[in-house]
Amino acid sequence: MTKSEDISNVDLFRRSIRFRIWRSFFLFTVAILVFLFISQVVLMPAIYRFIKTQECISTALDIKDAWNTEELNTVIDDNARNKQLGILIHLPTSSIGGLPFTYSRDTTGSAVSIDRRVSDEMVEELRGSKTGMVFFPVKDDTKDSFLLATYVGTAQDPVGYIFIYAFLEPTGTTTQILANIFLMSSLVIILVSLIVSAWISTSISKPIRGISGSADKLITGEFDVPVSRHDYSEIIVLKDNLNKASAEISKTEKLRKDLLANISHDLRTPLTMIKAYAEMIRDLSGDNPEKRAKHLGVIIDESDRLNLLVNDILNLSKLQSGAVEMDKRIINFSALLRDIVSRFAMLDETKIILECDEDIHISADSKQLGQAVYNLIINAINYSGVDTVTVRLSAAGTDTVRFEVADKGVGISAEQLPYIWERYYKVNRSENYKRAVKGTGLGLSIVKSVFEAHGFRYGVESEEGNGTTFWFECKREQPENENDTV
Repeated sequence: MTKSEDISNVDLFRRSIRFRIWRSFFLFTVAILVFLFISQVVLMPAIYRFIKTQECISTALDIKDAWNTEELNTVIDDNARNKQLGILIHLPTSSIGGLPFTYSRDTTGSAVSIDRRVSDEMVEELRGSKTGMVFFPVKDDTKDSFLLATYVGTAQDPVGYIFIYAFLEPTGTTTQILANIFLMSSLVIILVSLIVSAWISTSISKPIRGISGSADKLITGEFDVPVSRHDYSEIIVLKDNLNKASAEISKTEKLRKDLLANISHDLRTPLTMIKAYAEMIRDLSGDNPEKRAKHLGVIIDESDRLNLLVNDILNLSKLQSGAVEMDKRIINFSALLRDIVSRFAMLDETKIILECDEDIHISADSKQLGQAVYNLIINAINYSGVDTVTVRLSAAGTDTVRFEVADKGVGISAEQLPYIWERYYKVNRSENYKRAVKGTGLGLSIVKSVFEAHGFRYGVESEEGNGTTFWFECKREQPENENDTV
């Protein structure tokens, strides 16, 4: 394997679902760990300081709510004990330095009493603040502390002052311990995530790789490749669709081979006849006007047959590919039908009975619909085995039109009815299909394509020995004007 092939395979692996699921799962795990590390280790001092600040604020509010009540001392004691705070309350009637405090409670364990931390400058700054609450940093030898000062009443006429002292526990050692524990836990979590993500990515990608392998076999022409069943609903749907596609491709491939074989047969027969009679004219009948005319007539007939076959193949291909744009207009279907039936007046061996209501208008492409109707009548004449064919056009309800081509011929068995619309339909699967001398076997396929392009409801009713009826139904339209024609 060359170096370029190695690079290509690596790049292919990086683009695979398996690798991307594994990578996404792993990166998600790493992102969570980084978030936890930042929130618990890096931000821990700031979070801890924020919590202590909120505790001091809530304590000050509790004291204000309990002011002038018998619960004041209890509130001060409980907050100081539960939150490890120093709390000082004094009156504003004398200076801080010599003021006998009203009440003090300190559970911080500090060597410096809280009243020695309070100064007249703090009181002045507090009275000049807009919020009525000021934090003062306090630096001890071993502790990072702060003092919250607030007042009860108004800044101009305070009832009393509240000072709350809090120190911050050293978080360095705690942070280091958490970091070490987090590092060990992260290594375990990453290892587990690698294993779990590999298992998940493999379990998800394995059935997809199996389906991909089955699809590769379809490319080589193995159409009967069963795809195993899996638990994932998406994989089940994909498997079912691939099995259906495999069956349809197999059917299409068989149809293609049959179509090529039939077309080859249809082309070879008239070409052989044309060549043979051309040689006969050259070698035998060239000087005999009667024989020459007869042989030329055969050549012309076979040329017509070739032309009919090629035209039918082209028309069917265009209809099924959607290349033909339907020029739908409001047409007088009754007039169109009479014109088509009149073309069969020269047939002495077959009688066409027309049962047609007057002035029935529909929305259709007159050219394409005329071809479909013509094909149905020709099909009835060629295959029914009888000398009478009935063509009906009537109103079926207030806004529906029904068209029928019926015969009393040999009919079609129920087993064969589903296949009659296929190209080169074979009347009996054990025998070659039968058709008229100038038939191509594509007439009903063209009829089906035209009806579907128009959105008509269509079908066939037949019983062996009792004849066959082809029909379609569509919406009846009102003529655009009184002189509306085909």
